Amino acid sequence: MQTLIDILRFRKMIAPYLLELLFWAGMAGTFYGAYWLYTHDNWAWWLALVFGSVLTRLIFEFALLAFRSYDRLVEIRNAVESTANLRAQ
Repeated sequence: MQTLIDILRFRKMIAPYLLELLFWAGMAGTFYGAYWLYTHDNWAWWLALVFGSVLTRLIFEFALLAFRSYDRLVEIRNAVESTANLRAQ
């Protein structure tokens, strides 16, 4: 229940989960495109498979980087606050 409240109050973000879902959809599209090229006797199917997979991964890693850095900053803030509370006692 607390997780739902955190999501509704924007304390926990759902965009990273959606980005992971979109990543797997992008990988499926990359594999399908490479398979389509392979079945149509196009020599570039292996280029699409290798570079498409790497490019898809890089795009989503950069998109997730902002969310992951935000999570680490929240952890740092919480650690600093708990240290300050211990010193105040």
